[in-house]
Amino acid sequence: MIGATYQLISSVKFPDNPHAHESPYFEPLLKETAGRYVQIDLVSMDSAYLSRDNCDLVEDCGGTPRIYPKKGITLRREGSWAWTDMLLDFIENPQEWLREYHTRSNVESGFSTFKRHFLSPLRKCIQRRRKTEAFARACDYNLKRASYVRRQEGLTASWMTA
Repeated sequence: MIGATYQLISSVKFPDNPHAHESPYFEPLLKETAGRYVQIDLVSMDSAYLSRDNCDLVEDCGGTPRIYPKKGITLRREGSWAWTDMLLDFIENPQEWLREYHTRSNVESGFSTFKRHFLSPLRKCIQRRRKTEAFARACDYNLKRASYVRRQEGLTASWMTA
């Protein structure tokens, strides 16, 4: 998961199967992110994550789900108030809903930046070492972003003030 404001990676999981789908990893990533931050305001996702369960997960973590609806979905609650609220918000005020949804483009630019920083594929052959290399790349990216944000925003780190 990547934050929309500063494009920092908030949580990471590396599957054993490189061709695995992303959707099963959403819950652990969201819970890990929610544990690290005081508040999650909004979670924007593409329609691959569209489900009532994912809407409930986001709401349970204190956020507002913004998942682009697919053709043919219904407003039926089926136990998920977050699902219905999200779709009713979309119907009542589509421009505002889409404005909130398109914070996702900031996240996508974060993924693009990450991929441009690390053009070469992972070099290690053993799966455990591949995960270590991928995690090191995520840490490297976060350090670069944190340094950039610190300079741009004039932020100070707690270890620098002492």
